[in-house]
Amino acid sequence: MLEGNGIAVAVVHGVIELGKLDQNIHRIESVAEKARAEGVDILLVPSMINGVPIFSTREILRIRKVTETIPGRTSELIAEIANRYNMYIVVGPILERRGSKVYRSAFVVEPSMNIKSVVHQLLAPPNFGQSTMLPMITVNGINIGLFIADDIHMPELSLLMKLVGVDLAVFYPYPQISMDKIIAVARTRALEIRSMVVGVGCTVWKKSEEVFLLPTIVVDDDGTVVQEITDKSMKMVKIAVERDRQRKGAITSAQKKLLKTIAKTLIRYLRFSS
Repeated sequence: MLEGNGIAVAVVHGVIELGKLDQNIHRIESVAEKARAEGVDILLVPSMINGVPIFSTREILRIRKVTETIPGRTSELIAEIANRYNMYIVVGPILERRGSKVYRSAFVVEPSMNIKSVVHQLLAPPNFGQSTMLPMITVNGINIGLFIADDIHMPELSLLMKLVGVDLAVFYPYPQISMDKIIAVARTRALEIRSMVVGVGCTVWKKSEEVFLLPTIVVDDDGTVVQEITDKSMKMVKIAVERDRQRKGAITSAQKKLLKTIAKTLIRYLRFSS
């Protein structure tokens, strides 16, 4: 916890080994231990920490065999870390099996309560489930908006986040987007929301060979890139997030009406276009 109204957040630029759950979790725990010693309240970790790729959609039947539920093995291991170091952990998307559908799902674990919430991708690829809820969560008193992969290209989400009062926006990039585009879209969203935007990246490996790199970036609320990581090693970046920074003024009745209309329209459109 920072002095005043600030929250200490750590961003993990990860090293993810496909098919190596235990090794990935061990790396996350080592960063969590360091983060706790430095007073971090919330830890943001990258996607695919269970070692299962989430971006290949060609073999959906095979993909279903390696999905898991939430709660499940991965969330239980993360919950142990959260409880051990008394911190909130926001986990990037993994492949979640829910009924007959597969989702790209991020989730939040908090000390003692374990799973706090699960967030699904809105603009999901064919044969994947789509969210029917807006990707916004409250973690330790701050409002966090989540952009999973292609969701970052939805300006409608930025408007909703601005109206709700998001203190921090978190983006999980995908391999098909270039570094220049990642920076451009993150700067745009930061200016729209008037909030810091963090892209949580990682280096993905398989059998000692690099598969791809997803950069980690931090963009402040005036659109300035203050951190950019493209390393192939594990890194941790600390940031300070002001609690309630967007909610000092009350939302007007007109804004509330617009917010409800946009949310209903957006979710209805996504539901019928899938």
